[in-house]
Amino acid sequence: MDSSQVKNIVQKFFGVNVSGNTVALFAKWFRLDENQAEKSASMEMLWENSPSVINEQTLEDWSEVKQRINKDKKVRGKQTWFGTAVSYAAVIALIIASTVFLTYKLAAPVSLEYAQLSVSYGESNRLTLPDGTQVAVNAGSTLIYPKDFTSDTRTVFLSGEANFNVAKNPKKAFIVKTKYIDVEALGTKFHVQAYPNGKYTKTSLIEGSIKVAMGSDSERSRILKPNDQLIYSHDDNRISIIDVDAAKLASWEDGYLIFQEASFREIIQTIERKYDVVINYDGQKLSRQSYYVKFNPDESLSEIMDVMTLLIHRSSYKIQGNTVYFYTK
Repeated sequence: MDSSQVKNIVQKFFGVNVSGNTVALFAKWFRLDENQAEKSASMEMLWENSPSVINEQTLEDWSEVKQRINKDKKVRGKQTWFGTAVSYAAVIALIIASTVFLTYKLAAPVSLEYAQLSVSYGESNRLTLPDGTQVAVNAGSTLIYPKDFTSDTRTVFLSGEANFNVAKNPKKAFIVKTKYIDVEALGTKFHVQAYPNGKYTKTSLIEGSIKVAMGSDSERSRILKPNDQLIYSHDDNRISIIDVDAAKLASWEDGYLIFQEASFREIIQTIERKYDVVINYDGQKLSRQSYYVKFNPDESLSEIMDVMTLLIHRSSYKIQGNTVYFYTK
């Protein structure tokens, strides 16, 4: 297929109203390796001639799209400045969104330029935001933030886990948006865990005060005090608040792994992200119990798994390459 044929397909697709089935077929064709240069050139031309631009909600949706698309890929930790590139990416996301059941919103023009920090499994990263806020971003996470905080709020978008030490500015609220909850602070330290493949979104307050909102549902907002942890259940839309040692939970930044009332699944997912491995286990046998456990920064994967066998009665494990097999009797 030559470049003119690819261009014709792309332009016709966006020029007419098409069925959901056609959208899915187009998305499948677009992701194929063939004619990638021609597809990219056609999409770039289409974007340049389009009046649609992105807003903050678009970036949030794009972050989720990208997380789902790259769910099984290892993206090395890097920082990328967003200008026209994000706008172009937004058009691509518009296509692929239909296959992951997302509604993409293209809205009024904004002048903000965004940056992205992506951190791969087995790594973590730190950065200072334009207002002086300190952020530690954990493995398997993506943070999108403005290059300059010129709007009425200091709003960032998180998919994954991060610790925030917010620079004080009473006139401009600092907001962390995740798929399920928004966390607002004027100047404080807190921790957010919002992995796309998790069963819960959690935020823990270390010091200061934060307001947690469930999207647009203002009646379900909560004000947390230090050492409160709010847990939002994705499955049943329930909110709970428990007492934790928030500073210890955030100490993954220094290499520690500390769990309080954590499920076996949560612990395993955290180990997978830190050590960049896949752990196979029988989830049905280990789904009900909660655990309190601490791992030190210098502990190896095998030492971690040794502890897990002490926690789980009559269990054993085997490590083969980057795969761990955890057995229970």
